Amino acid sequence: MGSTRPQSRRSRPIGMRGERLQTVLARAGHGSRRAADRWIADGRVTVNGILAAPGTQVDSERDIVALDGRLLDLGAPVAIHLAIHKPRGVLSTTRSGYGHQTVVDLVTPPPPGRLWPAGRLDLDSEGLMLLTNDGAWAQRVLHPRYGLVRQYAVQLDREPDHDDLERLRRGVEIDGVHAQLLGIARSRRPAGVAPSSEPGPWFAVELGEGRNREVRRLFAAVGYRVHRLVRTAYGPITLAGLEPAAWRPLTAAEVAALEGGPQPTLSTEARPRRSSVDELRIAVDGTSGSGKSTVGRALAHRIGARFVDTGLLYRAVTLAVLEAGIDPADGPAVARLTQQTRIRVRPANGGRSGEQVMIGRRDVTPLLREPTIERAVPTISQHAEVRAAMLAVQRDAARGQDTVMVGRDIGTVV
Repeated sequence: MGSTRPQSRRSRPIGMRGERLQTVLARAGHGSRRAADRWIADGRVTVNGILAAPGTQVDSERDIVALDGRLLDLGAPVAIHLAIHKPRGVLSTTRSGYGHQTVVDLVTPPPPGRLWPAGRLDLDSEGLMLLTNDGAWAQRVLHPRYGLVRQYAVQLDREPDHDDLERLRRGVEIDGVHAQLLGIARSRRPAGVAPSSEPGPWFAVELGEGRNREVRRLFAAVGYRVHRLVRTAYGPITLAGLEPAAWRPLTAAEVAALEGGPQPTLSTEARPRRSSVDELRIAVDGTSGSGKSTVGRALAHRIGARFVDTGLLYRAVTLAVLEAGIDPADGPAVARLTQQTRIRVRPANGGRSGEQVMIGRRDVTPLLREPTIERAVPTISQHAEVRAAMLAVQRDAARGQDTVMVGRDIGTVV
C-alpha cells in the first residue's frame, strides 16, 4: 500500500521537469558536482523526503533538498568575483569553437557554477579582466553610468607626433560614432609583461568605454599600428602583482569600489576608496585557555563594539571544506575555497557566543561545534596559505563598525 501521510504543499514527485540535482547544488555553493555525486551515491541526499538517485532532477524554487537531514538553501550562490591576467592568444569568451583556450579555462580548479567575463579583450590583447558568476553584477559594472575608466599600456609601431596625439584627445569618428581617449602619456612596458619582439614606444592611455577593439581603431584612424595592447586597470582594480594566466579573488572592498570607487588616472595609481571615518579595530591575541574571549567580549560590551571570535570563522571554513569533499590536509585547495566562500558574522538574538555565522545566506552557527568540525579545524588552521586567505575574511568581518576581534596570533592584521 502507498503512504497515506499528507504531502507538504511544496512537495512533488521527484525526477520531473527541472535541473540535475548535482548542478543545482553546485550552483548554490554547496560543493562541486563531483562531491554532490558522492553524497547522492552514499544516500545522504533527500528530495522532498525521498532518497535522491543519480539523474534526479529538481526545481530549486519548489523542491525541498536535505543533506544528512539538514535543509539546504538552493537560492543564490556565493558570489565569486575574480581578477585575471589574460595572456595573448587566449579567448575572453566562455567557450571556444576554434581550439583556443578561454580565459575561464585558466581558473583551476573551476569554482562551483559558471563564470562570465565582465567585458572582453580581443585575442591579440592581454592584461586585466574581471570574471564573475553573477551576470547581473557584470552588467552593472559594464554600464556607462558607473564611469569606470579602462587603462591600457599600448606599444605603437613608431613615435606619434603632437598633432596626432591632440586628435586622439579631441576625438575622431569611427563608423559614424565619436570616440576619444580620456588621456595619453608616455609610459613603459608594464612589470610582469613579456618583452616585445618588435620595437616601438609605449604609452599609457585611458578610455571611458570598452567598445570592440576601440583602442586599436583609434590609433589606426590617425595612422598608427598597435603592436601590443595590455589592459592595466579597470576602475580601481589594477594588474599589479598578477603574472600572465594568474588570477585572484577580489576583496569585498574592491567589489564595492567597482560600483562607485575612484577611477584610474595617468598620474596616480588607483586604490579602493577608504571610509572617511576609520573604524576602531582591536585585536586580542592569546593561546587556548588564556581567557582572551572573556576579556574581548567584556571590552566590546564596555565600548559598544562588535565582538568577533576568529575561531568561528575558521570553523565555518572547515565546514565548507568538509561539505565540498576537500581533504583538510590539502592547504592550497582549502585556501582557494576560503577565497571563494562568503563568510559573515552578525549579532544573534541568542546562542552560546551571541554571534550568528553565515555562509552565503545560510546560518551555520549550530553546526560549528560538531565533532567532525572539532577534529578537522586544527589541520586546516595550520596551513600558512589558509591563514593568509583568512585575512580578507577577518578584515571583512571587522569592516563597518568598531570591532574587538579575538584569536591566536592575529595581531593587528584586522
